[in-house]
This record gives sequence, structure tokens and C-alpha cells, in this order.
Amino acid sequence: MSARSPVELRTLWRLARPGGMPLVLALPLVGFGFGHWEWGLSLRGPERLVAVLIGWWFLSAGTLWLNAALDRDEGEVLMGPHADVPDGIEAWAYGALVLAVVASTLGGWVAGASALVASVLAVLYSHPRTAWKGHPVGGPLVNLVGYGLLSPLAGWSLVHTTPTLRTIPTLLLIMGWIAATYLGAQAFQRKEDAARGYRTLVVTHGPRTVLVLVRWLYGATFWLAMVLTAIGMYPRLALAAIPSWIVLDRHLSAWIQQPDGGDARWARTMLRAAATLTGVLLLTVAIQHLWHVLAGGAPAG
Repeated sequence: MSARSPVELRTLWRLARPGGMPLVLALPLVGFGFGHWEWGLSLRGPERLVAVLIGWWFLSAGTLWLNAALDRDEGEVLMGPHADVPDGIEAWAYGALVLAVVASTLGGWVAGASALVASVLAVLYSHPRTAWKGHPVGGPLVNLVGYGLLSPLAGWSLVHTTPTLRTIPTLLLIMGWIAATYLGAQAFQRKEDAARGYRTLVVTHGPRTVLVLVRWLYGATFWLAMVLTAIGMYPRLALAAIPSWIVLDRHLSAWIQQPDGGDARWARTMLRAAATLTGVLLLTVAIQHLWHVLAGGAPAG
């Protein structure tokens, strides 16, 4: 099979997990939207946002291709079907990471620097000589910084505003949500991780401990957000997300009872429930923001 055959291109597309790409692109979008909402602004810099979203697509693809080269998955995977890993995928991955930095830099130096740091983290996560993915601290750290901090920061920077009292708490909430999601995504993979020699949390402490922690992280993050909502830091309309939280929490409670972490279906349902809950929260903020903008009012909150 040639390096650029249609078969390989289709395989690369499948290994980029397009089903999960909306969740990745949502993170800079959340930062971009938050930057507008916290100052009650009309739309700023949509062309910069397009550049960053293109950059983050390449960043995600390159990260997943490096991960595929390291893992050579034979079992179940999230957000896509199994695909054989083609030879030379590392070259495609590094090329995608370079394009990620170039495209993101068109949005501004902060977005470009964020993409650069995230690309370095992706290499540390999946390069055979470092393989932070299999480390109990390195793996979560890469995801917390790359997805939880740098991704929303890249989007927020495009609005060119200054931080408010809501900025740091919001970033911490996003990081808590990302931590729970990352750990939940590995809860069914103990056998695969152990076979590769990884020392992930699911290997060292077992699926039940991981899932209890996932439920606690989701709960702590959500209810902290609700407390901040109740005191007026976020729109009180966000309290409408409580039913969606109940759906997610009940699923996690049932998943904890499954032997050996269940299978990928449980993780997919968790991702759908968490995404639905997040969507409800973002919708309430968007409604409140549009109300302020259309009314010509003061900054949100």
C-alpha cells in the first residue's frame, strides 16, 4: 500500500476519530464564547476562531495518530471503529502537529503558543521513549493541561479581553470536567493497559476505584458550578441542567456495579450524557448572553 493511497487516507480519517472531533473543537469554542459572555460583547474575531478550529482539528488528529502508533489497538475504542494502523503514521502525525501550530498562530500568539505546548505534550504522551500515557500522573496531567487549560485558553484569547473574577473558577471547572471524562474513558481498558505495561490508574487501583473517582469529580464540579450559579456568578437559568446531571449520575452509579469496568458502551453513554449536560449549561449561558446583547445591556452577570 502506497504512502498516499485512498485506502490509507480513509484509515487516517478513521483513526482521527471524527465522531469525537466535535467534543475537541467545543473546548476552544467554549473559551471563545465565555470571553464574549463575561464582558457582554458582540461577536469578535470570527476569522481568528476559524483559524484556531482548523488548528485544533490538526492538533487532535496528530495526537490521535501518535496515540494509535503507540497503542496499536486491537480491542474496543471510543468514538470510532477499529482500524489497522498504517506504516509511517508517525510522519503524518508530526506533520499535523506542525500544521496545528501554524494555523492556530493565525489566531494570535497565545493560541499559537497554546497549540505548540499542546503539541509537545502530545509527543510526550505517545512517544515510545516517554509514553506519559501509561504514567499515573503524566497521563492525567497531559489531558488536564492540553484539553482542560490550553484548549479553552486558546479560544478565550481570541476575544482580547482581560480576566474577571469568573475566569479562574471557570477554567478550574472545565479542568475538573476534563479530568472526570479522561478517567472515565479508560475505566474499561484495564486488561489492554496492563498488557502494554502501562501504570494507569485503572491498572493500579482497578475500574471500580476509577469510576467512584469519576463520579465524585463530575459531582464536585457540577455542584460547585451550581453553588456559583446560586450566588449569581453564572446565570441562574443554569439550574435547569440539574435533570441532565441526574441522568449522568445514575449512569455512573450503574456503571460502578459492572464487573471489570464493563465495556466501551458504558464509556460512550457517559460521554453522551456528559456532553448533553454540558450542552444544556452552555445553552443557558448563550440565552442569557443574547438577552444582554440584544437589550444593549451591561456585561453579563
